[in-house]
Amino acid sequence: MTATADKNDTAPVTWDEMVEKYPNSWVVIRNAEMDGPNIISGIVETVKTDDEICDYESQHLREGLVFMRTTEGDWSGTIDSNLRIEIE
Repeated sequence: MTATADKNDTAPVTWDEMVEKYPNSWVVIRNAEMDGPNIISGIVETVKTDDEICDYESQHLREGLVFMRTTEGDWSGTIDSNLRIEIE
């Protein structure tokens, strides 16, 4: 079961805090502070499973959100620069 983001929490959290709170999940981040490809902090918009992320991403592509997986899971596939998931 995946933890859910608290919609009332609009305070930025660090990437390490996201990884600890939402393991093995996709976090959708608003107002992300980045260091190159790495997330420093941001506001967690929502948390999704591997099965949910493709549909959510396709519905919210133009909202300036960042989609990142917190830890490695047991799925296999590739992610290209447009964050499209292709299951092998």
